[in-house]
Amino acid sequence: MAYPRKHDRDDYASRRRPQLLPTDEIDVNDIETLRHYVTEYGKIIPARITGVTAQQQRRIKQGVRRARNMGLMA
Repeated sequence: MAYPRKHDRDDYASRRRPQLLPTDEIDVNDIETLRHYVTEYGKIIPARITGVTAQQQRRIKQGVRRARNMGLMA
């Protein structure tokens, strides 16, 4: 009995992560948006939990770190 192929292009397109961020740029001064991706203890939530892409996670990380350095976030 032949098994179906697991790596079809149609299957890959349906497994992509949705774009959860409304914009491509993360504004450091927009603390309300950044707080959605940070726990109450100040840790950045991983992308596997939030569902953002790797590129978006890097932007979130950079934005949170800049906001911390500017003193906008604790």
